[in-house]
Amino acid sequence: MRVYVPLVCLALTHTLVDTSALVIAPLWPRLEDLYGLGVTTLSLAFIVQSLPTSLSQAVFGFLRDRRPAPVWLWAGPALGIVCMCLLGQVDSLPALFLLLIVGGVGIGAFHPEAAVRVGSMLPGHRTRALALFMFGGSLGLALGPVLSGQIVGRWGLPGLTYLMPCMLAALLVLRWVGNMSCWNTAAGDPCVAQSPPQGKQRAAIGELLEGRTGFAMQLLLVCSLRLVPNMGMNKVLAFALQRKGYDEAVIGQVQSLFLVAASVGMLVLAFRFPRGWERVFMIVCPLAGVPLLYGLSLQGNPMWLQLALLVPTGLVLWGTAPAMVSYAQQQFPRGAGVASALTMGVAWGVGGLIQAPLTSYFQAAGREPLHALRAFIPCLLLAAWGAWLLPEARADHGPDHESAAAADEHSSKTD
Repeated sequence: MRVYVPLVCLALTHTLVDTSALVIAPLWPRLEDLYGLGVTTLSLAFIVQSLPTSLSQAVFGFLRDRRPAPVWLWAGPALGIVCMCLLGQVDSLPALFLLLIVGGVGIGAFHPEAAVRVGSMLPGHRTRALALFMFGGSLGLALGPVLSGQIVGRWGLPGLTYLMPCMLAALLVLRWVGNMSCWNTAAGDPCVAQSPPQGKQRAAIGELLEGRTGFAMQLLLVCSLRLVPNMGMNKVLAFALQRKGYDEAVIGQVQSLFLVAASVGMLVLAFRFPRGWERVFMIVCPLAGVPLLYGLSLQGNPMWLQLALLVPTGLVLWGTAPAMVSYAQQQFPRGAGVASALTMGVAWGVGGLIQAPLTSYFQAAGREPLHALRAFIPCLLLAAWGAWLLPEARADHGPDHESAAAADEHSSKTD
């Protein structure tokens, strides 16, 4: 059980990281008015907010598979927290974009290192470990809009800086507790960064992907299409609710309901379903999301019905996302960092690129923002079809898995 302490610390650090990433979620209507954003500049803002995080995950995932860099487990979150909490202090669009880019890089740097570490902590239960880790992130995604909406509603955009000292202090506590739990451990313990095997430091990305680059691109496309509604939902909700006269506090609460449902889905995935269901979830869940998105897109729905539809949508579309990461790590055990970056980072970025022009188009004058959800439906259908063409997941193996298994055996003897 000792291994659960650093796992929980990493999951809660993920909470802080994703809280900072989503403080902007309920603020899009205010930022649109403040900076006079049109269809093109609004689409560009969506891309600037999502793409740096995704691209940096690809870079840091590749570097992680050459040489672990545990410094990013705390430096990345710190950088993201500082930049995102300063969003209300700038008064120009270039400065806003700069903070989004630098903060996004910090947020992206954390994910590959943490995901590979977590994936090696519970041998034979990789999906469970990753689901717990991503559950922590989804809690942050749910907290970010609520905290931001309440703070900005009361103190305006500059009030976001009040979050900074609290979040940095929490980060220091989690780092201290995580380090304390790893003292006096044997070599090979999952608390310790695993060094790549001899010669792997100079491995090319094709070698890390075992020469299956085409399959990796196919998997990336499937995951990207699968994530388009996830990337667009908060933005669509923000503009749709703002048109109905709701303020940032209410917008943040509704966005958080969607993400709380995602958190519940991740817990169910972690403890109810065994390893081996990953591909099934990748096929079935996008199909289950199609009627839900269509129902949400109807303009005449009362608020209670919209909220009722948001819950199962969050469960099936976001709550099962860890299955994609687990599937990728099982397919590419030697390049687990790159695999994690593809499915946790690059796929989210490509999904964001797809949704950005669709969301901004339906936000334009005379159009209904909720109709963007209908434009996301073909993406889910293509994702389900692409997942059906994928092979079954491999059995867990590889250096990270072997070292984690040895650590688990040592832990069972000492506990």
